[in-house]
Amino acid sequence: MITQFLRKSLSLVLLFIFILVASLIAAAQERRDGGNRSSSSSGSSSRSSSSSSSTSGRSSGSSSSNRSSSSSGSSRNRGSDSSSSSSRSSTSNSSSKSSSGSGRSSGRRNDDNRSRSDNRRTGESTSNSRSERRNRDSSQSNTRNNNSADNTNGIDFARNRKRDRDGDRKRDRDRDRDRDRDRDRDVARRFRHDERDRRREERWREECERGRRVYPTRVYIASNYGNYNYGLTAYDQGYTDGLYTGANDARRGQIYDPERSHFYQHGAGGFLSIFGSSASYSFAYRDGFLRGYEEGYQNWQSYFIGDRFHR
Repeated sequence: MITQFLRKSLSLVLLFIFILVASLIAAAQERRDGGNRSSSSSGSSSRSSSSSSSTSGRSSGSSSSNRSSSSSGSSRNRGSDSSSSSSRSSTSNSSSKSSSGSGRSSGRRNDDNRSRSDNRRTGESTSNSRSERRNRDSSQSNTRNNNSADNTNGIDFARNRKRDRDGDRKRDRDRDRDRDRDRDRDVARRFRHDERDRRREERWREECERGRRVYPTRVYIASNYGNYNYGLTAYDQGYTDGLYTGANDARRGQIYDPERSHFYQHGAGGFLSIFGSSASYSFAYRDGFLRGYEEGYQNWQSYFIGDRFHR
């Protein structure tokens, strides 16, 4: 008997523990499910209450049928009110959820817009800073280029100025050298001319002295040319021809030689046979020619002006 009682008590304890564990598991599941289970449990409770009220109405008899019907109607109305309230609560929950979701979505959109605007602003600021940096770099590079160009221009100007100064100095040196060379050339030419003139003058003097010695002259004496009636005319004609010939030979630098002339060789310039013999005429002509040649050779500068003879 005791063993049977222990067995029964042990089985009851195990059953109670099982029921307790099952109830704990069910409670945990109900907690996890949340509001859905609560709404379903509220619906099931309303249904159980309605069913219980209907059974109670049925057991009360036909006399209270109106009451039961009214009570059932009230209970139904209450169930409908509870269901409507539950639907209202569900709609309110859904509306609150939707409003909360819309608020969250609007907040997210605002946050996105703010982040986009912030990103845009940061992008604009970075682009502005980059453009400013580029402008600054370009201005600095332009300034450097301008400075380098100015320095280059200054260096080129200094080089050109130095080159021009050196060119002017070289030009001046060349001009001085040319002037000195021309002066030296003029001096040398003048010296040569002077030397040539000196030598020519010396030679001319020597030729004059030699000519006086070699070719003595005589003045006109009528008795020397008695066989020709107009001996003075022959003498004057010879003197004129000898003057021109002597001055011309001295001008050309030739030696003193009256016999070289064809006038002296012929000795018949202006001869007329009706006035006497040709020998007497030639003798008077040659004496006058020698006398004129000597005068012209010694003073040729007085008779030749340029290239023309003037007596």
